[in-house]
Amino acid sequence: MTEIGALSESLEDYLEVIYHLVEEKKVERVRDIANRKGVKMSSVVGALRRLSAAELIHYRAREYVELTDAGEELAKLVAARHEFLTNFFMEVLGVDAQTADDEACSVEHVLAPNTMRRLKRFWKYVEANPRLRDRFKELNPPGEIDVEAPLPDGP
Repeated sequence: MTEIGALSESLEDYLEVIYHLVEEKKVERVRDIANRKGVKMSSVVGALRRLSAAELIHYRAREYVELTDAGEELAKLVAARHEFLTNFFMEVLGVDAQTADDEACSVEHVLAPNTMRRLKRFWKYVEANPRLRDRFKELNPPGEIDVEAPLPDGP
């Protein structure tokens, strides 16, 4: 299986877009992908050729795009990492939704699998300890914070 980081961030993003379009529409076309990514159709075609060469999609000019089993597996992984990171940034760190989504899109491609597992485990710990979660949110309200400011004493 192709792993996170084996492809460029751009190609992983294309896989994620294709995956979401398939979920929504059941089929995907070059035009739909270009519209979703906000790029020209010629850019999409180039990416689709590279994904096809990597055997992650089935694609022929002027036809629908289909994920292979390996492509779907990788796309699901990228999408799940994106969703987790977006939620982590919003729920744990108090980052606004747009920033969380934008930054998750960048970070999802570079975190090692073990780092992702550790983040997930940390979130589970925080969620299982509401007092800790609520105290952290109290000390870190949404908006800009001064990371150099001392933390108050006490739990």
